[in-house]
Amino acid sequence: MGSFVNRNLITLKCVLFCFLAGIGCIYPFLPLHMLSVGLDRGEARLISAVTPCIALLGPALLGPLIDKLSVGRGSTGGGTGPSGSGKLLRIVTALCLILSALFYTLLLTVPYTERHEARRPRVLFMCDADGGKVMQEVCTEGMRCNRWDGEKSGVLAVGACEYGCADENMTWVMQPFKTIPTTTTLRPLYNSVFNATTTTNGSLSEDPEDETDFEINPPHLCYNGQCLVYMQHAKRMRVPLSLLAPELPDDNSTDESNWCTYKTSGPSKCIVPPEKIEEINRDGGECTPAVRCEVLDPYDEPDGVLADAECRLVIGDPAYTFWSYFVIRLFADIWPTAALALLSAACVIATRETSLGRGDVGRQLAFGTLGLAIFPPLAGLAADNMPETPFLVPFLLHAMFMLIGALILIVDSHMPLSTPEWWWHTSTGVLTMPMSAVRRYGAETAAVFAVVALLGTLWSGIDAYLPWTMVKMNSTSLLAGLTLTAGALPAVPALCWAEALVDYIGHSNVFIAAFTFYCLRYTALASSTDYNVIVISELFEVFTLSLVWVTAVLYFRHLVPRKYTTTGQALPVIAHFCLGRCIGAIISGMVSLEQSVDSSRDVYRALGVLALLAAVVYLALYHLLLAPRCAAPAAPPPTHLLQGLNSNGASNGTYSPMRVYHEERSRKGHFRY
Repeated sequence: MGSFVNRNLITLKCVLFCFLAGIGCIYPFLPLHMLSVGLDRGEARLISAVTPCIALLGPALLGPLIDKLSVGRGSTGGGTGPSGSGKLLRIVTALCLILSALFYTLLLTVPYTERHEARRPRVLFMCDADGGKVMQEVCTEGMRCNRWDGEKSGVLAVGACEYGCADENMTWVMQPFKTIPTTTTLRPLYNSVFNATTTTNGSLSEDPEDETDFEINPPHLCYNGQCLVYMQHAKRMRVPLSLLAPELPDDNSTDESNWCTYKTSGPSKCIVPPEKIEEINRDGGECTPAVRCEVLDPYDEPDGVLADAECRLVIGDPAYTFWSYFVIRLFADIWPTAALALLSAACVIATRETSLGRGDVGRQLAFGTLGLAIFPPLAGLAADNMPETPFLVPFLLHAMFMLIGALILIVDSHMPLSTPEWWWHTSTGVLTMPMSAVRRYGAETAAVFAVVALLGTLWSGIDAYLPWTMVKMNSTSLLAGLTLTAGALPAVPALCWAEALVDYIGHSNVFIAAFTFYCLRYTALASSTDYNVIVISELFEVFTLSLVWVTAVLYFRHLVPRKYTTTGQALPVIAHFCLGRCIGAIISGMVSLEQSVDSSRDVYRALGVLALLAAVVYLALYHLLLAPRCAAPAAPPPTHLLQGLNSNGASNGTYSPMRVYHEERSRKGHFRY
C-alpha cells in the first residue's frame, strides 16, 4: 500500500481523478450532442471517424518534443532531486487540460439547425401565346419558393400534354389531367383529348380517332425561336430552357392555389391550332388557349432544371453548423489524447519502478478510475432534468474538472516527474542491467502496437455509437452514464493489483484474454439489444480495456529506452484511442447510419468472429512459435551487481535471489508483461 500513502503521489492521483472524471462527463454524450445540434447521422459518423485521426497529432508531436527538451535538464545533484523536465511535463499537461476544457465548451456555441425530410411536390408546365412558366406546389403553408440569382438552365422532361382554356385564376391548369401522367415506371399514353377505355383483360386502349386527331394537331412548344413538337409515340419530350426565380421575396405563390411560378428567361410560346381553339372554347366566353404538360421526374431527370428544387424545411444553416462543429471537434479531440499520453508518462516516471520492486502504475490509475465511475451518471441525471439544454451541465463539468486538474499541475512543484535516467538505478547506485537488455527491437514494438490498435478497433466498434443504440431503446442519459460506471467500478480493485497481476499472467495472455472477452461481448450484443445485456457487456471492460491499458503502459515502458519515456507512452494512445478508434467508428458507423437492428447484429457477429480468430492466432503464434524460440536462457546475475548487493545486504557473501532483478531470469528484463 506504499503508493497510496506516498505523499508525493497524492496530487498525481488527484489529477488523474479529475482527468478521467472530466472525460466521463462528456464521452457518453458526444454522439447524442452531435444529433442534438441538427447534424444528421452521416455527418456525425464522418466526424467520429475523422477526428481520432487528427487527434493523434497531439501525442505524436508532444511526446517526442518533451523527450527532446528534457535532455540535459536533469538534476545536478547526483539524482537526488527533481529536475527541470518535471516542470516542463507538468506545464504542458496542464496546457492540454485547459485547451480540452476550452474547445469542448466551444461546442456549446455551435448554432442549432433543423432539417426535415425532403418532399417532392408536383410540377406542371403551362404556356400560351404570350409565354411559358413552370409551376411547383409549395411544400407547406407559409413556405417560400426556391430562389436563385440570375438564370437557372437545364432540361424539363414533359409528358401528358393537353390543350385547354386558361383563365386568370389558373383553374384549368390545376385540374386533374385527362391523360395518364408519365413516370419512369409507367408507360406514357399521350393524347391532346385522350379518352382511355378498359379492355376485357384490364389493359388500357387508345381511341383511334383521338390518336389521329393528335397526330394532325400536335402541340408546338417554342423557346428562343426553336420549336419542339410533342408527339404521342415519343416516350417523353426533353425541353431545354432557363428559368427565373420570382422577382420579389413575397411573390412566392398564388394566394388561392399555393403554387410557385417560375417564368422562362427567354421568349417562349405554345402554338394552338385554330380548330382546337374552337373546340376548347365552345361556350364562347373569355378564353386564353394554352397547353399544359405534366413534368416527369423533375428532381431525378439528368441535367434537370429543378434537380435541386426539392422542398426542405430548414432552420439555420446546416452547412455552417456542420463545419463549425467539425472544426471545433478536430481541435478538441487533440488535447485529451495528448494529456492521456503525458499522464501515462507521468505515472511511469513518478512511481519510479526500479530493480527492487514494482512502480504500481495501476494503483495511480485505479484512483483516477473512481472519477470515471462516479460522475458520468451524475452528468446524465443533470441532462435528463434539463430538457431545454441537456448537455450544458456535462460539458461544464468536463471543463471544471479539467481546469482543477490543470491548477493542481501548475501549483504542485514537488510532483516527482524528473528525467527518467537518474532514477533508473538500484539502491547502490549501480545500473540494474545493461541498457541493451532493456531495449528491444523495433519489430516487437510494431507488433505490440498492431495488437493494441486491433483491440482499440474492437473497443470502438462497441462504444463509438452505443448511445445511439440506447436511444433506440428509449434509455435516458442517466442510463447512458451508468454504462461507464458498470465498466469502471470492477476496474478499481483490478487496477490496484494490476502490475503484479500482469507480471504473473504475462502480457500476451492478457491480450489473448481481452480478445476472448471481446468475442463474448459481441456475441451478447448480437443476440440481444436489451439494456441489461449492454450493462453486463460493459462489466467485461475490466478485461478488455482496463487491464489491457495497464499492460500496454507497462510493456511500452520497457520496450522504449528511458530517454524516450513520453514517446513510448504516446504509442499505445495513438494505437488504441486514435487509429483503433477511427477504424472501429467507420465499421460500426456504417450500420448506425442505416438504423437497422439486423444489420447491427450481423456486424457484431462478424466482429465477434474476428476477435475469436485474433485470440486463436495470437495464442498459436506466441505460445507455439515465439515463446519457445525467444525465451531468455537462465544466466547468473552480473558479478559487479552481486558484489554491490552483497556489500549492501549480506556480510557472509550470499545474496537473496529476489534482490537481483527479480530472480536471475529477469521477468522485467525479458518482458514477461
